Amino acid sequence: MDQTVQKTEVYTDGNCNLCRWMRAHVEPLDRAHRIEWLDYNDPEILKRAAPHTREEMAEEMHARTPDGRWAKGYFAWIEVIKVLPLWKWLAPFMSVWPFTKLGPIFYHWLASRRYTLFGVPPPCDASGVCQLHK
Repeated sequence: MDQTVQKTEVYTDGNCNLCRWMRAHVEPLDRAHRIEWLDYNDPEILKRAAPHTREEMAEEMHARTPDGRWAKGYFAWIEVIKVLPLWKWLAPFMSVWPFTKLGPIFYHWLASRRYTLFGVPPPCDASGVCQLHK
């Protein structure tokens, strides 16, 4: 990681169509390049995510802030929103009730159905390494 620019690390499933779509739409909004998007399916990236396991990462998106704090799911999205200049004004609203109650419920509903709603990822081999369809 570039030490001159402190980045928020965002760990997502690079094989997930919804995850890729969200990244493609959010990344251009990060004009200062303060978010580092990482695919936890890469063994080297997964090492960076320690102590979190692949199974934990697969349950919900994770983010690590520049100060080392971890957030996951809905709360990881709040960390992403905080670094987007045109959207950061939303973070305080997303951080209070009823959003802190309803946001995680919606997030878990969507995350648990991401493959059925947005397409099945490529098959993985026994080691957990996934290949893209040819």
